Amino acid sequence: MTRIVPFDPTYTQIKKLEKSGFILLVISAIIIAGNWAIIKYANKPISEEIINIQEISKVISYVSIIGYLMITLLTRILFHTVEKRKRNDLIDNSFGTTYSDENTVGYYNNQEIDNGIKKLTLNSYESSFHTENTLKLMIYKNLITLIIISIPFFLSIFSKGGEDVVRLLFEISIPLILLSEFIILLIYYLNVSEINERFKIELTNIGDKDLDEKDIPKLLIPVMEYYNIKSWANTNLDSKIFNKNNQAISDKWKTRKASLK
Repeated sequence: MTRIVPFDPTYTQIKKLEKSGFILLVISAIIIAGNWAIIKYANKPISEEIINIQEISKVISYVSIIGYLMITLLTRILFHTVEKRKRNDLIDNSFGTTYSDENTVGYYNNQEIDNGIKKLTLNSYESSFHTENTLKLMIYKNLITLIIISIPFFLSIFSKGGEDVVRLLFEISIPLILLSEFIILLIYYLNVSEINERFKIELTNIGDKDLDEKDIPKLLIPVMEYYNIKSWANTNLDSKIFNKNNQAISDKWKTRKASLK
């Protein structure tokens, strides 16, 4: 079956920007670690030539930090925009409408379900299920990144006192941003995990029976909660982790979906 996903190019662009931002972050961390090592272990007094190199590298490091911060902001704006398009397509697919300018083909796997609220719920649950399992793997990777990248910044910050306010502000910003992103990721995962339990309970209770009017709000609650927390987190899933584990997660989803009947 032909698969058309009109918002994929934007996700690819976001992925490239995130990769560029991470490279800038690593460059800054390496430079800061190098400068710290020179001050800590180089023969004293340090030559004027080394001092000049340090000053140039410090400027490169600051520019890299600013570049990383700007790229991070841009990717979040792009991600928020493309997620709005994706939600509109979700509505079209779930209710058989064509309100979006472009619609996906072969993206959702619940075509056997009649158009309506139950299809919306299953589409959302499938998305949420993949999100939960991908986030679980992302948490470990991001924790390692947080620790490794933050080390040179903290070494530099705590080894020189507070004589350089500008330097301190630049260098402390990165560990704080990485820590805040990790906390957001953790909250995101915990909420999605809880929402998926709600999806499972409500869909299991309904099974194959016809929907009553009172069933509609029961199904809408986890749908709204999922897209609310997704919008709040505004966090793109790691494409490498997602692609590597997509088949295994899809197999788990098929088993979960079969158990709902």
